[in-house]
Amino acid sequence: MSDQSYSQIGQSIGSKLRAARIAKKLTQSQLASPDFSVSYISAIERGQIHPSLRALEVLAGRLGFSSAQFLPGHDDHSIFLSPMARDEEEVELAFSEAQILIRQSAVLQAIAQLEKLAAKNLKRQHQMQLRYLLGWAYLQTARLQECEHTLSEAERLAENLNDPYTSLQVLNLLGIAYATMDNHTQAMLSHESCLKLLESTQPKDPFFIAQVYTHMGQHHTHLNNLEQAIEMFQNAISISEELAAPHQLQSTYWTICQGYASAKEHRLATLYSHKCLHLHSQQSRIPLRSEIYHYLGRAMLKGDQEKARAYLDEALQQPGVLQDQLALASVTIHLAAWFLASKALEEAEVHAQKAHEMATPSGDTIIVADALLLLGHIRYAQKLYTEGDAHFVAGLEMLKRLGMHEELADQSARYAHLLEERGEPLKALIYMRLAFESSQKLNQYRQE
Repeated sequence: MSDQSYSQIGQSIGSKLRAARIAKKLTQSQLASPDFSVSYISAIERGQIHPSLRALEVLAGRLGFSSAQFLPGHDDHSIFLSPMARDEEEVELAFSEAQILIRQSAVLQAIAQLEKLAAKNLKRQHQMQLRYLLGWAYLQTARLQECEHTLSEAERLAENLNDPYTSLQVLNLLGIAYATMDNHTQAMLSHESCLKLLESTQPKDPFFIAQVYTHMGQHHTHLNNLEQAIEMFQNAISISEELAAPHQLQSTYWTICQGYASAKEHRLATLYSHKCLHLHSQQSRIPLRSEIYHYLGRAMLKGDQEKARAYLDEALQQPGVLQDQLALASVTIHLAAWFLASKALEEAEVHAQKAHEMATPSGDTIIVADALLLLGHIRYAQKLYTEGDAHFVAGLEMLKRLGMHEELADQSARYAHLLEERGEPLKALIYMRLAFESSQKLNQYRQE
């Protein structure tokens, strides 16, 4: 190390130590006593001498810092902050860490961290953030009653603080929570409120709007409002089509980032600036659009079959579908299901196999599981039971891995019925039990 570098390190340590001492309103004598002399502290602050690591540790401890904070390369911003400001920074950092833990599925760790913060004397803004994150974490762990209560408190705080951005997130999570509790009427009300607020809030977030439309389509499907469900899914698809090209994604991210920056929502502005730089959502956009087509196709097939076929043929001509393998697989599965219902087994098999091949590279998804289960039904219709059993087992296992208990209960019961019809009562009992256990687990989640 050169003499100049050595001197610069000393000056860096000295200036940080002096800034921290002044922030604490201590004299050099008060900081020095009883272990050091005033001249020793003065020499350190002027960068004339380097303190030993042990001395630096003692002095840092007296000032309320770690010794690492005085070393070169460490951000010295926190040294100039008051204790109250440092506490706020620590709370914000804890919230960020909790959000990362939730996204990484380390939800129990996130809950433990957030519940520790609940004991602190937090500002109302932080109380709102705490309840929002806790509600989100409770939803992930199926603690649904706690989730509803905590998110309702967050919603009241957000309304009182006139924070529409947090209100949007909370209303969306409440809608998902109510749907998980099988209260689709209340879920619809939450997402309708969310959509209304989205339409009156700047900047417009098309990704969020598409997700809300998708949730509303699912609620309408459960409530057997098929026309409204189809309308919601089509709205979601229309938005997702506009975001198909990477350059359009980047432009949209940047516009949203600037909007949040103007509204002084710096956390959200930072988030979208990172998305703009890395096109983070380019990958997540694909499963979102494919799932919209998945639910839309299901809703269509429950209604008029001629209209359903016309919709599927039209969808297969759309550029957005043709350029998106997973969305194309989703539409192709529903076309295979239409052929199966029409007893056209060869066409059903061709389309189901094609859909499975297109969807498999994406890993475990509801699209792949659907393709496997449909192939199982086709094989059974062809009386190829061994192949059919393999497809059913693989599809049900995938639903289990995905944690889709409602789908698993329904499909297991259907498979059990087919086994019973072909004279396999013991196998049928196994899958009827799986259907029952999945229903029980789903009910348990809804009651917790």
